[in-house]
Amino acid sequence: MNRLVISGALIRIDPLRYSPAGVPIAEAVVHHRSSQTVANQARQVECELTVQASGSLASQLTQITVGTQVKMEGALNRRSVNSRQLLLILNRIEKE
Repeated sequence: MNRLVISGALIRIDPLRYSPAGVPIAEAVVHHRSSQTVANQARQVECELTVQASGSLASQLTQITVGTQVKMEGALNRRSVNSRQLLLILNRIEKE
């Protein structure tokens, strides 16, 4: 199973673009910071993750203001066939 749920603040939202087939696509970066329990000890975790939305979710993503706290759900994939960089392909976006 490939499913990821992450919450954080949007720190970058790129302008809406369109695929060659005319599908709207938007990318953004979410910054996550939290305390997690690992091996019975509290640990601070922090990361930035690029997310990508298409279709109506792309329009929804571009309407959100930078700095907004969001919860996002999707699947991890490579940015492209030849890339090792991960990208979260969104299935759901919700403001927190």
